[in-house]
Amino acid sequence: MNLLIVPFHDWRKIILEGFRTRDAHFIEELDKNKDIVKIIINRPTTLVEIILKRKLNLIKGEIILKKNGFRLYKINKELYVIDFVSSNFIGQIKGGYKWFIQNYGNHEYIGFINDVLDKLNIGNDYYLLNQNIFASELTKSLKPKISVFDAWDNFTKFTVYEHIKEELKSAYHLYAKYCDFWITNSKDNIIDFSKWYKPKDIILITNGVDVLRFKGPIEETPEDMKVIPRPIVGFGGKITQLIDVELLNKSMAKAKNISFVFVGQILDKKVFSQIEKCNNFYYLGDKHYDIYPNYVKSFDVCIVPYVVKREKKSGANTIKVYEYLATDKKVVGTNSNGLEDLKEHLYIVQNANEFASEISDIQNNKKQIDLDYHSWKTKTKQFLRLLD
Repeated sequence: MNLLIVPFHDWRKIILEGFRTRDAHFIEELDKNKDIVKIIINRPTTLVEIILKRKLNLIKGEIILKKNGFRLYKINKELYVIDFVSSNFIGQIKGGYKWFIQNYGNHEYIGFINDVLDKLNIGNDYYLLNQNIFASELTKSLKPKISVFDAWDNFTKFTVYEHIKEELKSAYHLYAKYCDFWITNSKDNIIDFSKWYKPKDIILITNGVDVLRFKGPIEETPEDMKVIPRPIVGFGGKITQLIDVELLNKSMAKAKNISFVFVGQILDKKVFSQIEKCNNFYYLGDKHYDIYPNYVKSFDVCIVPYVVKREKKSGANTIKVYEYLATDKKVVGTNSNGLEDLKEHLYIVQNANEFASEISDIQNNKKQIDLDYHSWKTKTKQFLRLLD
């Protein structure tokens, strides 16, 4: 089988930070299948962006085809990366996210992709998995045997994309028109996408967990956690509009004897600024995915303080909760973003009083999840069965 994959995240970013996102997990798991030739269509970039974000020399592989700013890298026998480094860095600065949308539709890029398919003797004998909301023009232009869109999260609900909401809606409509079916990570998305965009079919494949990374004893307590007073309740993930800041601030005020540790990227600076930096709040920065599991295993209780109002949710099905549950730690969260479907395995709270009370006891008496069913191995098998 030949499979073209369009991840949302840049391949260099995936290498720099680790295979920690839904698209990266799919690629990592699929790469274990030697019967599938995987061709990654990378996010367009510029040399300026590569330098500023410290991404030089991160693509390791043999260049077997090149033309202008386009390169085909052979990573291993069954894995290839098609890369596009544009010289138009001024356009990227001015265009922002719209620049990516435009350049996924670049006729020369699409032409080079077809040249790659000929070079690898694939022709039209391939399947397409597009996981990038910005890349709908690729799905419109390519001619696979089966075309699939992975509609993870609902990007029209993110404040960071508010200024391009109409472009995103147009992209969803294109995917509905040209894809044979969609997959998605949450039940909320199935309801909303079916109503607004009417794809031919939309199938639930929830997020999963890398069992080998998170199951088992801790290797070593991270140095920057050794000095933090226990008990420690921890959050590992991106700080976005999904954080219920009011709930978090009230809970920290009510549980002053508990340390609140946050690990991950700050994607929404406004949200982070609204978190009260109390004496029991610790932000440790972002961590590479290879060492991140040790942080989760060092928590006494894992938390997911997410918003519950429907208009504020983004159709998320948070990966972190599956990772938390794989460690057998107590998990406390709100009735939102996929946690409601895991209520027999974790503790759901309704307000700050319940939150502060629940995190005060680190004892976990909930049923363990089925790690095999929730593994990324199983999730990719579900996807491959759909292609069959």
